[in-house]
Amino acid sequence: MPVNVTLEMVQQLLEQNASLLRQNEILTAAIAELNQTIQELKEQLNKNSKNSSKPPSSDGCKKPAPKSLRRPSGKKAGGQDGHQGIHLAVITAPDEIVKHMPCACKGCQHIRCAKALHVLRRKAMLLTRLLQSM
Repeated sequence: MPVNVTLEMVQQLLEQNASLLRQNEILTAAIAELNQTIQELKEQLNKNSKNSSKPPSSDGCKKPAPKSLRRPSGKKAGGQDGHQGIHLAVITAPDEIVKHMPCACKGCQHIRCAKALHVLRRKAMLLTRLLQSM
């Protein structure tokens, strides 16, 4: 089946091709401009008060995490093995016993049935005795 190619059809195809080429150039330029705008906006997002002349108030809530200058020692946290701890031990004969009484009972709000919350038993320290004697 022979194809009838006329001069008008060739002319029409050439015009269509030229139109598409112009449209392609326009779209390519628009894409390049949009890519440049995106790059500028990304750079603007990455700026904060540390790496630009922006004030710290412009950082908003997105502050960088503080970087610790401490180096890990390799030891576990807390008291190390073999370390003798020092603390105030409970003694059998305290110098003073203080009862802490609540203002009222939790259940019925009467003062009479209120029980001691806890009894504080401790030995007075030598320092407080010295201060009292002065």
